[in-house]
Amino acid sequence: MAIERLFTFKDGSGTPQTYDPGDPDTYKYFIHALITDSRDYENSVLAPKRDEAQKYYYGMLPTMGVTGPYSDTLIVEDPNATYEEILGPAEGPSKSSFVSTDVRDAILMMLPSLVRIFAASENVVSLVPRSPPDEPMAEQATNYVNYVFWQDNAGFLTLYGAFKDALTLKTGFVKWWTDNTHETKRKQFVNITMEQLQMLLAEDPTASVLPGSLVQNDNGGVDVTIEGRQNKPVTRVEGVPPEEMRLDRYARTFAQSRIVGHERIVSIDELTKMGYPRDLCANYLQTQDVHNFTMEAMIRNPGRGMSTRVGDGVMYGEWYIRADSDGDGVAELRYICTMGEAHAIVRDEPANRIKFALFSCDPISHTLVGDSIADLTVDIQRIKTNMTRGVLDSLAESINPKTVVNELVTNLDDALNDDLGAVIRTRGDPSAAVQFATTPFVGQQALPVLEYLDAVQQRRTGLSDAARGLDPKALQSSTMIGVEAVINGQQERTELVARVLAETGFRDLFHGLFNEIVENENQSRTLRINGSWQTYHTSMFDADMSVEVNPTLGKGSDTVRMMTLQQIKQDQMMVFQQFGPQNPVVGIPEMLNTITDMLEIANIKNVGRYFKTPDPQVIQQMQSAPKEPDAMTIAARANYERVKSQTAKAMGDQQFNAQKQAQDEAFRRDKLAQQQAYEAEKIRVQEAGLALDHQVDMAQVVVDMAKATAPKPTPSGGDLPEG
Repeated sequence: MAIERLFTFKDGSGTPQTYDPGDPDTYKYFIHALITDSRDYENSVLAPKRDEAQKYYYGMLPTMGVTGPYSDTLIVEDPNATYEEILGPAEGPSKSSFVSTDVRDAILMMLPSLVRIFAASENVVSLVPRSPPDEPMAEQATNYVNYVFWQDNAGFLTLYGAFKDALTLKTGFVKWWTDNTHETKRKQFVNITMEQLQMLLAEDPTASVLPGSLVQNDNGGVDVTIEGRQNKPVTRVEGVPPEEMRLDRYARTFAQSRIVGHERIVSIDELTKMGYPRDLCANYLQTQDVHNFTMEAMIRNPGRGMSTRVGDGVMYGEWYIRADSDGDGVAELRYICTMGEAHAIVRDEPANRIKFALFSCDPISHTLVGDSIADLTVDIQRIKTNMTRGVLDSLAESINPKTVVNELVTNLDDALNDDLGAVIRTRGDPSAAVQFATTPFVGQQALPVLEYLDAVQQRRTGLSDAARGLDPKALQSSTMIGVEAVINGQQERTELVARVLAETGFRDLFHGLFNEIVENENQSRTLRINGSWQTYHTSMFDADMSVEVNPTLGKGSDTVRMMTLQQIKQDQMMVFQQFGPQNPVVGIPEMLNTITDMLEIANIKNVGRYFKTPDPQVIQQMQSAPKEPDAMTIAARANYERVKSQTAKAMGDQQFNAQKQAQDEAFRRDKLAQQQAYEAEKIRVQEAGLALDHQVDMAQVVVDMAKATAPKPTPSGGDLPEG
C-alpha cells in the first residue's frame, strides 16, 4: 500500500498532486513545487525590499517623480533599457535634485569597525576540544582553517561583501566547496639514460613522455620532457549575490530551512568543467529573449544590460532540499542540481550539510530574514532629502529672485538672459518697466529639524562622531577614562552587530570550512602561521569538534588593549626576573605572545622581523641550562651579601648587647638580693641584741626587786622579836 499523503501542492498546470516518496514522479513534482515557491518568495517579497534599499544606498531614491518615489517594477524585459527609462526623470525643472545619503553614510561608518573586529589578530571563532589532550590539536585546526579562509581565499573581500550586503540588503551569503583542480606540470631532462627515464616514470603514475620530446643526443643519452598531472583539492570560499539565493518562506532558522538554493546563469564551458556533458547543457541554453535583469545586478554592473552577444549560458541551480526520497518516512537533506527554467533535475545525491552561510545584522525572532541598517535609516533619508531640497530651493529663490517686466516697454530677450551683469533694454522709466520680486530665505528654520533627524538616526544606529572618537564637544576637557567611556558607550551597537554577524554567518562558515577540509582528501601542508613553520595533517583533526564564538569580540579600544598588554608585559618581566626561566607561570612563549599582540595592535604583522620564535627544544634547553650571571646580577648579589653581612653583624651586636644587659641585670639583682639579705640579718642581730639586753634588764629588775623585798638579817645570838 502506498504511503499516506504527506504534502499537497499544485504543479504549473494547477492540477493537485500528492507527494508520495515511493513514486518518483510525485517526488519530482514536489521538488519542482518547492523551487517554484522559493522563486516566488524571492521575486514577490525579498527582491522589492532589496531593490529599494540598494537604490537608497546609491542615492537614486527618493526621486522627484510625481508618480511616486520609485517604481515597483523589478523585471526589465529590455536588456538595453537605461536608468532614465527604468526610474523615470531624475529631476524636475528648476528644482533641487539633492539626495541625502544617510543610508550609505550609516553603513560606511559601521563597516570599518566590523572589519577591524573580524580581521584582528585574535580568533573570532575557534574550535572547541572535547578533552584536555585535544587542546593543542584544536588550536592547530583553528589556525589551519583561518589560513584556508584568509590566505587560500580572498577572505577579506568575501567578508566585506557579505557584511555590506547584510547591512544594506538584510542578508549576506557565502558558499564554500572543494575544487579538485588538475594541474599539469612539465619537466625537461637533458642527457639521461633510459634506465633513469624508466625510474622517473615509475615514481609518478600520471607521468608520461610528451610526444615528440624524446631525442637522442650526441653524448649517448636522451633529452626528454615529462608531463604529469597533479591533483590538489582546494577549499574555495565565495560570496553569493542575494538575488541569486532562494529561501524557504516558512523557515524560522537557516539550519532548519526546507530549501536553500543558488540559481544563476552559468556558461556551458563552466558546466562541462563540472563534469556535465556538453550535449546535455546545450538542451537548456538561454537566449536574450528570456533573460530577466533585476535592478540589483544592473546597478552593480551597468554594462550587463548593454550586451549584444548570443546567449551562451544555462540557468543552473544548486539546491539543498529536505525530502524523503527513499520512502523511509524521514526527510533527508538532498543536494539537487537543476538546469533550465523548468528545473530539470540533472543531479540528486545525499548531502551532509548546507554549504551556505547567511549573515544577518539584526535578526527577527522566529523568521529567517531580519532587518538591516537601511531599514532603520530609509525614512530619515527621505525626510532629510525633501527638507534639504526645500532649503536649497528657498536659497535659490532668494539669490535669484523672479523678474517682473512690462513687456510693452521691455526687451524680453534681455529680461530672459540670466548672465551676470547683462543689460536689460527698456523704454521710459526703468523702475516702471523692470522689477525684482524679493523672496526671503526661510531655510534656516529647517536646520534645527535636520539636526534633530541626525540625533534620531544616531539613537537608531548607535553611530555618531563620538563612536569614532571625533566629537570635539564630547571629548574636550575630558580625562582618558571619560573619553574611553564615551567611545565605548557609542560603540556598543557596533559590537552587538559584530556579535550577531559572528553568531549567524561566521560560525556556520567556519564550521562548514572545517568539515569540508576533514571530509575531503587528507592533506599534509607545511605552512608559516603566527611566525612559525608547522606541518598540518588534516587527517589528525577531530571532525566532531564544535565551534564557539569569542565572547570578548570587539571589547575595548586599541588604546585600552595596548595599556593592558603593557601592564601584562611588566608583570611577566617581574615574575621572570624574580623566579627565573624555570618558573611555572611565565615562559618565553607567553612573553612572545604578549609582544605579538602588541605589534598586531600597532599594525605590524611581521613579528619575525623583530623577534625570533625559538624551537620548543631550544626553550627546554634554555630553561634547564644554568644561567650565566650578568654584571647587574653579580652586583646585586654582592650588594645582597654585603647587606646580609651587615645585617648578621648588627643582629650579633644586638644579641651580645642583650646578653650583656641580661647579665648586668642578673648581677644587679643578685647584689641587691645579697644586700637585702645582709641588711635583714643585721636587723635581725640588732633585734636579738636588743631582746637580750631587754632580758638582762628585766632580770636585773627582778633581782633588784627581790633584794628590796628580802628580810633584813638579825644580829648574831638572838632571834628577832615578833612583830
